[in-house]
Amino acid sequence: MVAKLKLGLSPAETNRPLTRRGTRRPASSLVLVTSSHGDRAKAVLRDISIYGCNLVSEDGWLRVGMFVGIRLSPERTVQAIIRWSRDDTCGVEFLRPIPDAEADELSGTW
Repeated sequence: MVAKLKLGLSPAETNRPLTRRGTRRPASSLVLVTSSHGDRAKAVLRDISIYGCNLVSEDGWLRVGMFVGIRLSPERTVQAIIRWSRDDTCGVEFLRPIPDAEADELSGTW
């Protein structure tokens, strides 16, 4: 007797997108970035999607692989990881996607 091993589900069976890439919306909000070590930095939110955002900050402690909190509004802070950094710009991925309506609101497109 031979058993068949199914290694993965087809994209139609998963009901998930094949990529975490979402629609990026331009933005220009000021946000506060914090580290677990107590570091704080002001940053400009340049674009945002439900999965992450692009930040511009002159503070030099933002490094690839760091977990940070991003204060998007007085009542909302999201946890994220810095995925890339170049000069004063970095790209972060939210640990959990934010609602689409919230991304619209933060970009000013609502």
